[in-house]
Amino acid sequence: MSIPNDDLLPDYAPGTEGTEPLVQMQVTQFECGGFVIGLIFCHTICDGLGAAQFLNAVGEIARGLEHPSTTPVWCRDFSPLPPQQEKMNTLPVLPPPMPNYRLQHANIDISLDQIKQAKTEFHDSTGQMCSTFEAVAATFWKFRTLAVNFEPNTEVKLVFFANCRQLLEPPLPKGFYGNCFFPVTITASSETLAQASNVEVIKLIQEAKGKLPVEYSKYMKGEYMKNGEDPFAPPLIYTTLFISEWGRLGFNQVDYGWGHPVHIVPIQGSSIIPVGIVGSLPLPGKGIRLMTWCVEEVHRQPFIDQMMKVI
Repeated sequence: MSIPNDDLLPDYAPGTEGTEPLVQMQVTQFECGGFVIGLIFCHTICDGLGAAQFLNAVGEIARGLEHPSTTPVWCRDFSPLPPQQEKMNTLPVLPPPMPNYRLQHANIDISLDQIKQAKTEFHDSTGQMCSTFEAVAATFWKFRTLAVNFEPNTEVKLVFFANCRQLLEPPLPKGFYGNCFFPVTITASSETLAQASNVEVIKLIQEAKGKLPVEYSKYMKGEYMKNGEDPFAPPLIYTTLFISEWGRLGFNQVDYGWGHPVHIVPIQGSSIIPVGIVGSLPLPGKGIRLMTWCVEEVHRQPFIDQMMKVI
């Protein structure tokens, strides 16, 4: 069932047209008795873990608790800015040019058996383990690259944001809900990626994740900025693919009094920045739902055809 956005979204309060609230929640109840809770928040307030903490607190209060079990903590001064970043903050910052690719939506459902098979192949080949996210990300990046059919030796990137809370010393206080992540960027040529096995692509992702402590330390020392680099500003072009994992954020643990949610989806993915969101199948299904806005119309069917090879 499709419902036009204008029929669901609330009207602006008088005098606030064009001004977005920092946080907005809306409950839509259906005749069957089911309901949807929508959330929009400004990313400067919190990251995904923080947003899930907020929703869990709302759920606890809705169930009758006087206070949330986890007290929210502001603590935005937990880490000083990198030296070069402090200097840059005194200069005007121009927004990056935004592309207009008219990216199309496509859901890819992956069963637990298929995930298990990918993990088994990796273990048999390397003697090591891989995560569900790594297996899905490798398949997604490789087959999206094949579907678009870039010119040989085109530089392609995979970008995701990794939680950095475990890297901080002293550790953040329990209840911190602000942003604490660092971008992980993997670069390869389109030809290399197209010819690589899924095992080899997973290894690329694992190697990049393994460098996270060193890369984060370099950033905090200002070493990136000395070279004019900004890891938080990857190129917003068709050759850059973003992927985000929602399964471990805590959205699926929220309970407003009716149990855990049946399904969790983004209201609208990006129509201009190629992205995939790793979520779960609607209950009672078990498996992964990869929700994507990653290709233009001309590449949508080739992308689906490529992904169907693993389904």
